[in-house]
Amino acid sequence: MIYTVTLNPALDRTLVVDRLVEDDTVRIRKETYYAGGKGIDVSRVIRELEGHSVALGFVGGYDGSHLEGLLINAGVLTDFVRIGGETRTNIIVKEAETGRQFVLSAGGPEVRAAEIGELYHQILRLPDMEYMVLSGSLPRGVSPNVYGQLVLAARKKGAFVMLDADGEALREALNYRPHCIKPNRHELSRLVGRDVSSQEEILAACREIHRRGVPLVLVSRGKDGLILSGAEGPAIQAVGPAVQVDSTVGAGDSAVAGFILAHSRRQSLEECVRLACAAGTATAMTPGTELCHRQTVEELLPQIAVEVLPPQ
Repeated sequence: MIYTVTLNPALDRTLVVDRLVEDDTVRIRKETYYAGGKGIDVSRVIRELEGHSVALGFVGGYDGSHLEGLLINAGVLTDFVRIGGETRTNIIVKEAETGRQFVLSAGGPEVRAAEIGELYHQILRLPDMEYMVLSGSLPRGVSPNVYGQLVLAARKKGAFVMLDADGEALREALNYRPHCIKPNRHELSRLVGRDVSSQEEILAACREIHRRGVPLVLVSRGKDGLILSGAEGPAIQAVGPAVQVDSTVGAGDSAVAGFILAHSRRQSLEECVRLACAAGTATAMTPGTELCHRQTVEELLPQIAVEVLPPQ
């Protein structure tokens, strides 16, 4: 079974207006709610692609129940730890006339030590963990080394661990050797302490990470697609066709979902990167925080150009 962990989930409230006008009443044309958070996005996309996962993490209060209900109604299995604080709500405002989008991201509740301990022991008790996806920011009260502890717990269970984090949380977790990390170019630059943008610079940075014991690095590059670098074997690049981008929110999470789902189905690394690229591209075509649709992913799959890169 694939398990995803979202320590700081959010109820995403998307508002569509004609245009934001200062000091005037702005009428909302459309309002939608989505269960948000990076690991939750991964579970939602896995479900859309007819796979199965269980979403873990923290939820609390009325908004936490709303978030959980949205997932249950969408067919996503959940097993959240209930906390005393209220799950955060993010506000996404999109101007219909201009296409501009504004994201107001809330900080989230403070998580107590006992609640962190409950999640940790829940993970240790899981009987069927084959994959663990750890994604997203940390809530207040949780130290940056928590991902390292969860990586270690999942590795003890024999699970393949994929980590999508940033900053100190990512640097700390590398010491516990997740099997794969998924930075974008900016996160990779911060991780190695220098700007990386070209293919050569990205692969050189990935080799540094491999030397720290991480076998796979999947780097997302927006419209330039994905690069998968492995400690063994050649790097693989996947680039999607030119599409009309509506919103890039959730595209990276969708790529993680596509990669981990294909990997769980024992597909080759080339096919894992292909599905990752198709899922990420399909999500970029949807509005607001909406994620990819299976039909679009299937239509894009044969259009993904996958290339084995020559040794550097």
